[in-house]
Amino acid sequence: MGQELSFTPWPQDIINGALLAGLLVGMWEWSDLLRRRWVRGSRLWLTLGIPIVLGVLSRWGPFEIPFMIFLVADIALWVMIPHSLWQPLGSTLLIAAVAASATPWSAQRFLEMITITLLSLVLALLIPYLKTLKKRIGLYAAVSSMALIPLIPGRDAISDVLTSITIAGFTVAYIVERADRMRQWEEDIYRAEHDALTGAFTRYGLKTWMGHLSPSARSAGMIIACDLDDFKWFNDTWGHDVGDHVLQAFAHRIRAELRAEDALVRPGGDEFTIWMPNIAPRDAAGIVERLHNAVTTEPYTFPTGSFVLGVSVGWAVGVLSDDTARLADQNLLRAKRQGKNRVIRAPDPSEIAGSRKTPTAQIGWLADAAQAFWAQWSTAAVLTDAAGTIVAVNAAYEQLTGRTGDELVAQKPGINSAGETPSHVYEALWQRLQDGKTWHGHLKNRRPDGTLWWAYETLVPIAIGSQVIGYWGTVQECPAESPVPVASPLSHAASDVDTPEGDFLRHLTFQAVFQPVVALVSESVIGQEALIRPRYHGQILSPLPVFARAQRAGVLVQLDGRCLQTIIQAIQGQGPWPGSQTLFVNVVSATLKNPPRFRRHWQDLCEIVPPNQLVIEVSERHVDGVDWETLTQPYPEVIFAQDDVGAGESDLARLVRWRPGWIKIDIALVRRIGDDRRSRTLIQTLTDWAHDQGMRVIAEGVETESQAAMLRQWGVDAGQGYFWAHPMPQWILQITR
Repeated sequence: MGQELSFTPWPQDIINGALLAGLLVGMWEWSDLLRRRWVRGSRLWLTLGIPIVLGVLSRWGPFEIPFMIFLVADIALWVMIPHSLWQPLGSTLLIAAVAASATPWSAQRFLEMITITLLSLVLALLIPYLKTLKKRIGLYAAVSSMALIPLIPGRDAISDVLTSITIAGFTVAYIVERADRMRQWEEDIYRAEHDALTGAFTRYGLKTWMGHLSPSARSAGMIIACDLDDFKWFNDTWGHDVGDHVLQAFAHRIRAELRAEDALVRPGGDEFTIWMPNIAPRDAAGIVERLHNAVTTEPYTFPTGSFVLGVSVGWAVGVLSDDTARLADQNLLRAKRQGKNRVIRAPDPSEIAGSRKTPTAQIGWLADAAQAFWAQWSTAAVLTDAAGTIVAVNAAYEQLTGRTGDELVAQKPGINSAGETPSHVYEALWQRLQDGKTWHGHLKNRRPDGTLWWAYETLVPIAIGSQVIGYWGTVQECPAESPVPVASPLSHAASDVDTPEGDFLRHLTFQAVFQPVVALVSESVIGQEALIRPRYHGQILSPLPVFARAQRAGVLVQLDGRCLQTIIQAIQGQGPWPGSQTLFVNVVSATLKNPPRFRRHWQDLCEIVPPNQLVIEVSERHVDGVDWETLTQPYPEVIFAQDDVGAGESDLARLVRWRPGWIKIDIALVRRIGDDRRSRTLIQTLTDWAHDQGMRVIAEGVETESQAAMLRQWGVDAGQGYFWAHPMPQWILQITR
């Protein structure tokens, strides 16, 4: 009987400890439920409710409350409430609850007061550093040891120890598990709200950020939509690792320019949006320009090299909402269409609903095509409808005229006129256009700052059947104060060669290289394009500036002849021309304008390559407009190819009037098919139309498997580019990959 009496309190002590631990756990779970719906209510419950409940139980409860429960509650308070105001308040109330439970005061109670006070001070110092599970378990073990010290002088030390150990076992396990659960939950939320690569907000994170904004902050702000130009090039050229570094570097630069209350969002890919509350409309333009300069002016340096990044930007001011974001995104699309790496503001609603829709609606498909073609141009170009109203311009035209696309679209080209061009010039202009012919001439213009300048313009009618639907135009500024006739490519007096340009050309040497043209379906080599690599004192130069200097010196035809002779010699040095191959050779239009000279070159080529295996490519980059139909009539036996479709002047108008045997799509258009839906649609449509007209299509600049696969799927006949082979001095007759 004595044994039973001596062991009976032990289970009761354990039960009491379990009940008290369950009480604490239940109160903590209630605070968790409150926190999900009422954060402040959860803090009030932990800070005020738990000390009050423990104080009442300690004073009037059915059994004595061990000191351990106050210590555990103090630890939980500092762990569960990450707030510097509520934590010390809760500790103070727990100390008061310990003091209130004293009946009467004793040395043990005094020791407990000192212990819990010291614990609160230690927690205030150490909690910020106790992030790992091991450190927290160490803290709880140390606190449990501290809790046993005041129990030693008590009347029933063994009972208190058993109850305390039970409380510690249950509550410490719960606190550790709950802390890890909360940390994991917070990490999951962070991962859902933030992009793992750049740290920018995701769409879900933007929603949370918006939820924290006040109504006044939402009502006046700015949204900026950004797109990294030609980002696919980084991935295709240097790999996705470099592409990731580019995104991270961009995000780092843009974030350094933002305020703490601004939000950087990455919806996906290489697109970013910036949401800025409390922005006055008068300040918006300056902010956008500053941000754009910050991410585009200085080069980005990586182990692979340094790059200058182009960023297209569209922005809009107003209420921070999806509608304003759509305006910014639409304007981003306009920026990309007008040449990329530019900043454009969304128009006012009155502009969107106004007259600007009218001209675009009439030939909108052609305007979209023009924007795709003009993306890489440095020549000023303009598209008008049949009434002469501007539908689209490119970046070079904006720069040349000193007016933005917003100012020019829906206006007449006369907005640029100085009002000093004789009326008979305009009469002749419209008479020639009404006759369906190309017009060339000079017009005197004035920029917004008052600067007068002479423009040499080429206007080409665009006709579908017998109906003219619009006009292409290219514009060059004349360097002289008054217009002078543009020198004919056939004029090459000896004095021209004595100029610095002519001296430069005399020191040029040339090397011919060949790049295979590959059938996309079979990947068999069907031809070779002969290319020229000029050298000046041994240094390799790009052909384009060399030909431009030759044109200025009046020796363009001679230069073209030297290049053709270099190609002929290179072919003769390799032996007989392969019977299965087609030779593609570039000739400038100035040579075609001189039939005796061109026929001599043609006959020289036909001596080594059969005429039916010879294709003459003609490209007009930054050259006077050419009447292609008239130009090619003297050569009915010659197979022609229109080169650089998508980079030359008046490409579409030329194709409508002229039927070459081949068309070659420029690399600038091919390069964008991976991330530009409009470029993909344009190439597909152009290929179908060319096949209907009996022409074949070659895509230049193919560099990846995915590009080749897409072009093959669209029915493009052939391709050439680094994906198969670089230009080499010898022919490549078989592709091995």
